[in-house]
Formats: sequence, structure tokens, C-alpha cells
Amino acid sequence: MEFDMSKHLGVGSKVRVVEPMGVPQRSTWDDDHGRISPTVKRRLQTQFFQGNPKVSAELVYVPKETEREKLRRQGLVKIRLRDPSGATLTITADPKTLQPSR
Repeated sequence: MEFDMSKHLGVGSKVRVVEPMGVPQRSTWDDDHGRISPTVKRRLQTQFFQGNPKVSAELVYVPKETEREKLRRQGLVKIRLRDPSGATLTITADPKTLQPSR
């Protein structure tokens, strides 16, 4: 699946959703070994996809080449979400639903 080359989203780019939506089924979060409760993870993920401006998001670099290739084939990228309280969560998302944040 090819990405839209007309918009450049590099690692570290601040992003937001193009249009508020429900959480896509393909969006999953990384295992953080119990640092954040599943309730907070779900809330952060839901707020991001609903377009909540308090949740900041940026693209994350994936160091493992095998994982990068797997995400590329699935047409996904990794995003780090952060809310004002400091909770941080890394999720996967479709880059077609993202746009650079202003």
C-alpha cells in the first residue's frame, strides 16, 4: 500500500487526524508492560481519533527493520500520544487518516 507522497510526514512530525472518527479496528497499542492501565490507553486512543486538541501526537521511529517492513506492508505507522497529565502511549494508525499538525 503506497503512502500519499503529496504530504510529507517524517519521524517526529506532529500529527492529528484529518477528520474525527471512531477508533479504527487496525489501530493497536504497544505493550508498555503495565505502566498505563488499559482504561487510560483506551481513553487516549479514543480522544486522539476524536480530534481532541489536548492530546498531542507525533510519528515515532521504529528501530527494528523487520517491524518497519511489517508496518509498511500493512500500511500503518506508529504514533506516540501524550496527554497533559503526562501519560504516553504508542499506537499504530493509517497515515491516510493523518495530517501535519499546525
